[in-house]
Amino acid sequence: AAEDKAAAAAAMKVEKADAAMMEGIDAALAGSGKDAAAAKAKAIEQLTNLASATPFVLPRLEKLVALFSDSKLGGPATKAACAIVDSVQPRGHGVAAVVVPSLLAGMEDKRWKVKASCIEVFAPCLRQMADTAPSQLATCLPLIVPRLAEAALEVRAEIRNATGAVLREIGAMVASPEIKKLSQELVTALAEPTNQKHTHGVLAKMGNQTFLSLIDPASLSLLMPVVVRGLKERDSMSKKWSAQIFGSTSMLVQDTDSMRPYLKTVIPMLEQALTDPVPEVQREAAKAFGVMEQVFPDYSRKSALPWLFGRLRDGEIGEQLGASLALAEVLLKMDKAKAAELFPEIEAGATDEKASVRRGFLELLETMPHAMKMDFVPFIKRLFPAMLMGISGDKDKDEDAGLKAASSLVARFG
Repeated sequence: AAEDKAAAAAAMKVEKADAAMMEGIDAALAGSGKDAAAAKAKAIEQLTNLASATPFVLPRLEKLVALFSDSKLGGPATKAACAIVDSVQPRGHGVAAVVVPSLLAGMEDKRWKVKASCIEVFAPCLRQMADTAPSQLATCLPLIVPRLAEAALEVRAEIRNATGAVLREIGAMVASPEIKKLSQELVTALAEPTNQKHTHGVLAKMGNQTFLSLIDPASLSLLMPVVVRGLKERDSMSKKWSAQIFGSTSMLVQDTDSMRPYLKTVIPMLEQALTDPVPEVQREAAKAFGVMEQVFPDYSRKSALPWLFGRLRDGEIGEQLGASLALAEVLLKMDKAKAAELFPEIEAGATDEKASVRRGFLELLETMPHAMKMDFVPFIKRLFPAMLMGISGDKDKDEDAGLKAASSLVARFG
């Protein structure tokens, strides 16, 4: 019993000593004056030596980030931060909650040394999470990689080199066999964003790739920024491949939640692709909306469906055509009972008193038989009269949406 009390007393003494030491370190890091640099250097050395004392040193990481720009203290501060992350106990503890937000905030700093050092410290963070906290890794990668893609455009070579090193670290984590084969090319495309040949080349390979294996978060984190870049390019093939890749990978993600952070960036670009002058780009973008309904029905019905119906009602002719293609794909993938609930709105739109609204919904009725095929048969009796009533008698048959819809139905089913 006496030995137990002695051990407990010793533990209390060490804990108090550590707490007192932290107070001294805090005072040194906050100091100013002619002797402050030496005191800060000693404090940084102490933090490095105490790196495994996670409860004490991890909360002080932010103070180290503030020193990254110092010409003399920046290097030791970066090493201390890396040591603290490498030595986190228990493994993975606090990395996503404490370290990553501090580093992302540090990357907002205009001083290049702060940015470069923050990027460097990401490497041990990623290793920690990959080993012990894969769910946290999946949450953090969508936050980190887009910022790395931005950093790759920086003028300073130090920032670009640090970015390339971290991207290669992520590339080594890729588990999906199809993407692993191209991981280095994806890294190169991200690390050298000004060379469009890299983006175009890897998109071409991915566009011709058949995905059979589940897509892990590391694969997604490298793939989605390249898809976004491809959707931004003027080249129609890059847009087509990007929309196609988004659809095929969405259906194979290990956990659909790992894809959700990318939707808010990708979906607006797919919306724009629906009005692309190249039909192949339109079709692939429309199919991507169908995949969304299949994989993310809640997101599709809350965000995509209202937008698509809005374009049918209020959009220009090009927007109506694109929205009709996408809605046909959505209805094809939608639960049949849920799809049936939308047909009254479609029927009402096709007979609306406003000609522009009728045109939009009649364009949808033209595309639906081709997309839905035999699934459309139960609705022929209900919707065919609306097609016939929509025939305007325009001399230009391409302008007569009702005639096109009715002709499409007859061509499909006779």
